[in-house]
Amino acid sequence: MFRELVFFAMCAWSSSVCAAKNPINYERFFTMLANTTDFTRGFHELMERMQEESQFFGFFLLRNKPADCVDEQLPENFALPLLQVNASYPVYVRGTGNSYLLAIVCVKNFTDKEFVRKFAKDLQHLRKRRTLVIFNGPLASSAESEIVKFFQYCEELKFIDIVLIHRDFATTHIYHSFNQFPEFELETHDMRSTAHIYPIRFTNVAKKSLRILVEQIEPSTIVAKGEDGETYLAGYIGYFITTFVERYNFSLQIPDEYNSSINCALTPREILQSAHNGSIDVGASLSTPQKEGNLHEYIYPIELFQYLTMLPVEAPLETYQFFIKFFRPTVIVVLFVIVWLLCLIAAVQEKLARRTLRCNRNLLLLLITPWNLDLLRCLLCQCTNIHAKYLSVSRRIIFILIFSLGGLLSNFFSTNLAKWLTVPPHEEFINKFSQVADRNIQIQIPEPYIAELKFYRGEDFWNKYSHVFKVTKTVEEFQSNIRKMDSRYGYAMSSLAWSTIQERQKYFARPIFRLSESLYYTKGSLLSLPTSNNSIYKDLLSDFYLRTRENGLLSHWFKNTFFAMVMIGQINFEDLSQSQKHDVLTLKEFEWVWMAYGVGMVLSVLTFLVELLWRKLRGIAKA
Repeated sequence: MFRELVFFAMCAWSSSVCAAKNPINYERFFTMLANTTDFTRGFHELMERMQEESQFFGFFLLRNKPADCVDEQLPENFALPLLQVNASYPVYVRGTGNSYLLAIVCVKNFTDKEFVRKFAKDLQHLRKRRTLVIFNGPLASSAESEIVKFFQYCEELKFIDIVLIHRDFATTHIYHSFNQFPEFELETHDMRSTAHIYPIRFTNVAKKSLRILVEQIEPSTIVAKGEDGETYLAGYIGYFITTFVERYNFSLQIPDEYNSSINCALTPREILQSAHNGSIDVGASLSTPQKEGNLHEYIYPIELFQYLTMLPVEAPLETYQFFIKFFRPTVIVVLFVIVWLLCLIAAVQEKLARRTLRCNRNLLLLLITPWNLDLLRCLLCQCTNIHAKYLSVSRRIIFILIFSLGGLLSNFFSTNLAKWLTVPPHEEFINKFSQVADRNIQIQIPEPYIAELKFYRGEDFWNKYSHVFKVTKTVEEFQSNIRKMDSRYGYAMSSLAWSTIQERQKYFARPIFRLSESLYYTKGSLLSLPTSNNSIYKDLLSDFYLRTRENGLLSHWFKNTFFAMVMIGQINFEDLSQSQKHDVLTLKEFEWVWMAYGVGMVLSVLTFLVELLWRKLRGIAKA
């Protein structure tokens, strides 16, 4: 017994000496021996709360080491499908399946920005999904400044719904998040409260700046000044942006580097580039996502448009051209043959009745000139001295046919002449680009839009028909020319802009321009608003657009754009059409009639001279 007590004393003394030489870090010891079961239990409680708020159907987990998630077997407890990848292996999570998931990232320290950047790259176009960050360290060991820097970096990467928990979350029930509206603010919450873990941040953004860039292309967006000197957005896309800002309590801002653009029109390419590099949040501009490889930089498609040509309405024909159009060579030949045949039949029938028909020179003359003055008077619906009782049945039929033909021609001629004078016909419509140059017309197009034309119709089309186009240097000059409505030119125009021209022409005596679907650049293309990549406002803008379209607001704004342009002085109600007056027919308008009469007189004189010559030669031959 004594020996045992001595041995125990010696062991205790040696242990105390070792402890004095190598002090034990009890804090680290207890941390390493923490009960991961508690963390897992708290984690599952957190998941249940998240599912109650809004369902998700899978998990995406990223970690460097299994121990970074506190519980190394944590993925085995997930009841829903799990996507887990190695930190060094890139993956596009959106393209792997259902995108309604909860993203989880386990970090060992807050300064590992490369790891967080890798996580953000995997969640390309999914950064608005709810995100949970697990920090493998106790709450007491994390400085608030480190948490703030970590969240600020997440804000730069465009995460919005992100929550941070520590390894002792099950006992502290504390989690962190941040609110960026209007400025960054760190938030600390207790899970035992009834507050939402992921609150809806966009209910009121508290005058957060929404950076925009306005294209100033009619009728989508126009920058105007009110009576108080304040600038505001007009045009139906301008109204859409303004209403969106008011609904969610944003404040509009044009970045300082684009202040000079407020007085000039911008091309969709310039606005898209500004959105692409993150200089603006959304472009107040309509452009087509079909040209881009990344459709995620656009909200839900807003319009389906056609890119066509606005042509001047073909000029009405002059009155004298009526005779050319009515008495065409084909009509004259057919009419001549019918009358000649009826006169020949009447002459032959008369010869047969008198039994004087002989196959001699008289028959040849009869074939050449079978004209009967009585029949010709019937053709012109004039009176003629005919005794019906002396006419046979066949001759009566011939006279009835001649009278009917004369009445038909007279009625057809007078009807068409009345129609011509009431609604003058126009020249033949232009249906091909090759016909534009033949009419001495050029199609105006702004130089920045040539790229659009080449995209839709190809380089070969431009090389073939470039001589048909008149290129203006700027979009402002092009829009100014459209407002002047110079009928010497045509204009490359979208079907959306045509609605304003069409509405304006309702106040004219007659339309000046028409929209040609034959001269097209694209018969169908989508238009949408460009946003920055991974924009936190994209889904919000898309949802707001669908609601405005459903409620008829967008159609209402579209119709009001014309009157808004009138109010700000862009256009007016002045009638630019030229009045048409029908004067009394002049000698010039009978030019072709006189020419036909002259040709007939010449032929008559020549025939008379030939007959005289023939008679004289015959007399000489007899002598």
